[in-house]
Amino acid sequence: MSLGDAGPGAQLARCAVHPARRASDACPVCGRGRCAPDAASFRAAGCAACVDAEPAPSPTPVSEWLLRAALAAIAVAYAGAWVAAQYVDTQYFAVIVPGLVGLACAWTATAAAGGTSRGGSARILVLIAAVAAVLGTALSDRLVPGGQNLFVPAGHRLPPYLAAVVGAFAWPVLFGPPRPRRSGVSR
Repeated sequence: MSLGDAGPGAQLARCAVHPARRASDACPVCGRGRCAPDAASFRAAGCAACVDAEPAPSPTPVSEWLLRAALAAIAVAYAGAWVAAQYVDTQYFAVIVPGLVGLACAWTATAAAGGTSRGGSARILVLIAAVAAVLGTALSDRLVPGGQNLFVPAGHRLPPYLAAVVGAFAWPVLFGPPRPRRSGVSR
């Protein structure tokens, strides 16, 4: 395919990669003008523009982003357990700190998974964060000198677990992406 047949008065074609050079022919792959050195070196493979083009990255497998989210949430829950252990058996902070651990687990799981760009992934990430936050809260009860029973008495031990789950589920409501408004809803 020759570019020399452009006709009288037509602008001289230039190489797409090297604009200072005149194009000798068109690339067989992408159709752009290419210079003689590119035509000699790449031949039928194309031109420097289409040979060096990066292929689009493949999407991350679901198992990979779930594993990244779980590992990150568990790491934060482990660190949060050490902080929450300082507040076991206190009046208000025994519930507030596990809630903050749940919030931090949800933030970390979402960040490690690369956000909530997949459909329905926010629910899975929040569930992973809630499980990690409950495990961190249970670990905080065991880290107290002498250890604590994880469930007895229920009225005293279960509110921190509930606060950890509420903290994890509060993440998308407080800091998640805004939801699109439905059309047809009047104010």
